[in-house]
Amino acid sequence: MMQASDPVWESGLRTVGILGGVGAGKSTAARALTEVLSGPDCLVDADQEVGLLLGNPVVAEDVAASLGSGVLRPDGLLDRRAMAAQIFADEQARETLEGILHPAVRRAIHRRLVATEASGEARWVILDIPLLIERGLADICDFLIFVDVPDDIRAERAANRHGWSRQEWQAREAAQADLGEKKSRADAILSNADGYEALRTQVQGLLSRIRALPPRSLASRWPRWDQAPLP
Repeated sequence: MMQASDPVWESGLRTVGILGGVGAGKSTAARALTEVLSGPDCLVDADQEVGLLLGNPVVAEDVAASLGSGVLRPDGLLDRRAMAAQIFADEQARETLEGILHPAVRRAIHRRLVATEASGEARWVILDIPLLIERGLADICDFLIFVDVPDDIRAERAANRHGWSRQEWQAREAAQADLGEKKSRADAILSNADGYEALRTQVQGLLSRIRALPPRSLASRWPRWDQAPLP
């Protein structure tokens, strides 16, 4: 949504990616950014896309064929906790699952970006994607924000929200890019240790930089979902 202080852009996307460790509150930061920008046109939540896939009976059959029937619930759908216990204890199992899910998620994200751009106006996009760097999608972003939270707080939040033990939290952390790499790629660093209002205030401090981003076409950054983004 355009503001009175925004330059007038013709078309394209202005894309902001959210980085951070497990339990840092990346989705919370994305929500704060959405509110401060007065509602970006597209908020891409990769976890939501994965959730839709995991609720698909056909996907459940494919996963069970590769990982075994122990990942299924009695109703034939995937038991996310049983599946997570297996893949974070077995790297090969994790790679197998990613090979099933990630292409479908990648295609869904690309389709949303295509649809967002199709209006012919400059559009905001916020990417809340846990493996943003690992899957190369940081390269389609115009601005990267790292959400910084001490390890102990992140582990506690993960336990409260998901019921994970510290060992489970550490396993998920180990499956992602190093925090130092994520932080070094960021254009801005926000602290999410002191509550939502403090986070939102920090986001407001970034507005002048974010609103100055010129839009770029999707074709200039990521022409096809099944190809790597352009450098």
